[in-house]
Order: sequence, then C-alpha cells, then structure tokens
Amino acid sequence: MSQLPMYQNVLACYPALLARLAQVPGVHQVLEAADLEALSSDKRLKPIDGAVYVVFDGFTPDADAATRQLLRERLSFSVILTKRQYNPGHMQYGADGVGETITAIKAALQGFRPLDEQGRALTLDPFSARAALPIMYHEGYAFFPMRFETAVAIKLTP
Repeated sequence: MSQLPMYQNVLACYPALLARLAQVPGVHQVLEAADLEALSSDKRLKPIDGAVYVVFDGFTPDADAATRQLLRERLSFSVILTKRQYNPGHMQYGADGVGETITAIKAALQGFRPLDEQGRALTLDPFSARAALPIMYHEGYAFFPMRFETAVAIKLTP
C-alpha cells in the first residue's frame, strides 16, 4: 500500500483548499476560523468585503468506514463569503458581485481533487457541495455560507 499524506494527516487537503480559494475571481482574501471568531469577540474588527472564511466543520466515519488497514472519514468544510453590497437587484453585476462570486466558488470547489507537490491524492473523493447554514446579516454585511464535503482515509495501526 503506497503512503498517501492523508494516511497520517486527516487534514492534509486543507492547504490545497485554501490555495484553490485564493485563485477564485471575486475572492479578495482567504481567512480561517480564528479570523471569523475574532469578529464576534472584538467589536472594533469589521469583516473584509469579498473575503472568504474557511471553517473545518468536522468529520464522520463513512458508511462501511473501516477495513483492516484504513478508516474512511468524511470531512466537511464551510466556506463563508462576506459581502458589504449584497442586494443582487440593486447593484451592478461584475466579476466580484455576490452571484458571480458564489458561482465562481462553487465552480472551483465542486469536483475539486487536491494533489500534493508530488501529485499524490490528498482526498479519496472530490469535493462536493452539501446543504449549508442559512445566510446571516450583521452590521451591514452578509455572510453567505457554502458547505463542501470530501472523503479521506486514515491508515490504522496494526
């Protein structure tokens, strides 16, 4: 059995996910869960228009998850787009409009199969869209959550 990065690191795909989002048109910055948490704990901080916050939602064993050598897990990530101008009917469309950016994020991640520098798979399955949390509005900003899942394998110790 060849050694894949996911066998020793269940989150080996995370850096590739961040890098993929950084290339999406309309995404101005890629931030993480700690940055999102800081918004709620420090009222002086404001969201960044066009930023996405990537949050690892957790993992669950997949159906028929375990073999003698591998444990298959499903990973879930939320990608939350923050927009200051969020009324699609009252703004001009452009490369960084709400609809365009949401579409670009979904197009970039649906079917995404991350690889490491040596071309080895970082996931067993491509990323796929799942039901997300509702849109939230706070202090003049809209937070548009999107959720994606993938599967990985963890090598079991004999």
